[in-house]
Amino acid sequence: MIVPNKKGKINSVNIPYLVFVSFFVVMAINVYYLARYPFRISEIWKLEYHIFELRQVIAKQDKELRRLDPCLKSTQAMASKLNATNQFFADMELEYDRLRNKRTGEKALAYREVYLPGYRLSSADQDHSKLEVLNSNLNYLEEELEFTSSALDGLLSKYQTYDRQLDFIPTIWPLARERRISSGYGYRRHPVHKRVMLHQGIDIPARTGTPVRATAEGQVTIAGTRGGYGLLVEINHGNGYRTRYGHNSRLAVRVGQRVKKGQIIAYVGNTGTSTGPHVHYEVRLNNVPVDPTPYLN
Repeated sequence: MIVPNKKGKINSVNIPYLVFVSFFVVMAINVYYLARYPFRISEIWKLEYHIFELRQVIAKQDKELRRLDPCLKSTQAMASKLNATNQFFADMELEYDRLRNKRTGEKALAYREVYLPGYRLSSADQDHSKLEVLNSNLNYLEEELEFTSSALDGLLSKYQTYDRQLDFIPTIWPLARERRISSGYGYRRHPVHKRVMLHQGIDIPARTGTPVRATAEGQVTIAGTRGGYGLLVEINHGNGYRTRYGHNSRLAVRVGQRVKKGQIIAYVGNTGTSTGPHVHYEVRLNNVPVDPTPYLN
């Protein structure tokens, strides 16, 4: 009802039930959304903060990903070094076979080549694709490093064994500094007997008292006066090798003594059939004198 403030007609308006209900429904909806508004604002703030954190993470990842190119270049450099190492391994294997008098055929051309998958760095590449390539390269290089390391360990073991075998082969000079040979191996006119005779070793002149060293490891079998040899030292090195050192002034070993390669065994002299101070050096293989010069290092 509409009642005026002064005398007049009172009007009445009929409100349909549906409009009345609709009004309260709309009001209820508005109140609901108004009540939810602060919570929505809070959720938005939380999302904004999460986005900020994600942007920081992305920035950090971008910084890390920018390091991929140098890492990829490093894997390529490592592959080159592995190739050089494998080439060295092949060369040393060939040298080992040569030292052991083995036939190698075409082995000089064979070596394990490290080849990384073809990849050229480009700014257009996606960072995740670079990361995949980097991981692939690292896995491949890990396998190659393991193989190369194992091969080098095996090669080192072979050379150590060979080096130990060389200890029993006469490969050094009997005198540490003197290298002049006054009389070589072979037939010659003997300076004392004045007739052509086989000179079974080589003569290396030196001052009396110069130390004479064993040219290989072994056991002393002779240490004393032996005819024209004068004071003689003979060493049995095994595998058919024996060496003799004649005309010494005095000895530093006795029969049955074990000596090392390079150990002093006597001192240069002029005993026996000799025309001056020198060491007469012989190498015998299966008790047959051979030319010592190929053995001299």
